[in-house]
Amino acid sequence: MPQKKRDFAKIVRNMIRQSEVVCEVIDGRFPSLSRVRKYENMVLRNPKKSLVIAMNKIDLVPDKVVKKWKKILKEEGLNVIAVSARERLSTSILRKELLKVAPPETYFVTACFIGLPNTGKSSLINILKGRASAPVAPIPGYTRAEQVLRITTRLRIFDTPGVLTKNINPNERILLGTYRWDQLADHVKASWVLVQGIEKYNPGILTEVYGIEYRSPPEFIEKFAEKRHRRKKGGVLDIEAAASIFMNEYIQGKIPIWEDPETYLKEREEQEER
Repeated sequence: MPQKKRDFAKIVRNMIRQSEVVCEVIDGRFPSLSRVRKYENMVLRNPKKSLVIAMNKIDLVPDKVVKKWKKILKEEGLNVIAVSARERLSTSILRKELLKVAPPETYFVTACFIGLPNTGKSSLINILKGRASAPVAPIPGYTRAEQVLRITTRLRIFDTPGVLTKNINPNERILLGTYRWDQLADHVKASWVLVQGIEKYNPGILTEVYGIEYRSPPEFIEKFAEKRHRRKKGGVLDIEAAASIFMNEYIQGKIPIWEDPETYLKEREEQEER
């Protein structure tokens, strides 16, 4: 593991050790893919600590899908609060839950917020705080070091760097938006991977959103460049610029996409039978 990742992992472990409550923020569009079970298990094994799952970005997912995922996670023994930092949905419920699950003898509660980049940790913390308390940028992994934030007279929060110690294949990382753009060697190829991933989880949605008919990811990006009038000198399509615009719009939540809960249940059942 590279030194920077080792340092981040050490920070996260230290924050967990110093906290009574650990809040894992997951992406409500990808509840299974965005979980970091390594840290969940670390908390669940310790009877003196409590785990709360904040399923964020539920404003980007149909209500029936949110309810199904919440039911699935609760059946797996997890304490789940479905929230939206952007729409300020259920954030007050989450604040109360962080205090509620702390050990009864604890008056001053320390909570640690963990999660993959782009799950909305810092945005959620800002809402809990009531003002912009943690740096927020539309760049995955922007929070670079742990910060201690006072939320109420009883509650303080550690905001940790984006956790990247989970084994995620590169294609899933692009779909989850955990990469910083400057980490991507080839934006065009990354956009092709993203188109392919979107089609896997929500077939036909790109044609519906952008009005573009296509037969392959490269063709979609080319037509996207045409539609957005992205050209270099001489009239040549600027595929690189179009790819970056498309990926940014995806990160901003402009394309409806989510993990199907029924598919997850089926795959989980198949794994249990092996």
